[in-house]
Amino acid sequence: MKRKEWSALIARYGRDEAIEFFETHKNDLDFEVISGPELGLTMVKMREHAQNSLFYIGEVLITETKIRSGQTVGVGLIKGEDETFSLALSFIDLVNKCSEFTEEFNMMIEKLSAIEDENVKERTERILQTKVSFDMMND
Repeated sequence: MKRKEWSALIARYGRDEAIEFFETHKNDLDFEVISGPELGLTMVKMREHAQNSLFYIGEVLITETKIRSGQTVGVGLIKGEDETFSLALSFIDLVNKCSEFTEEFNMMIEKLSAIEDENVKERTERILQTKVSFDMMND
């Protein structure tokens, strides 16, 4: 699974799982904090589809953490103010790059994937309940 996919899964559904993963394995990997959890602003880019051009819609508050183990750097960047989650996400990124704790990581991602599938199923069912039947309207 690509970094963009697993990080989106963790950001949406896995805050508690990410922090638990970090707390469980933080003593098993030697790392140093390059830049601690820091608040910042970043511009949000959107695409205007009529002219297919990019523009900035506004700013969003982020928390960013960078950690290093040897020459490998892990980055945790999340929307909002959550230092613990940002640190946990940077640790997960570092672990993924170092190919450490892959079995535990894959189990966490499978669990979050199942949660996402269930949420999508529930959302789809709610949408289908509001679907209009035009055949009934003609009667």
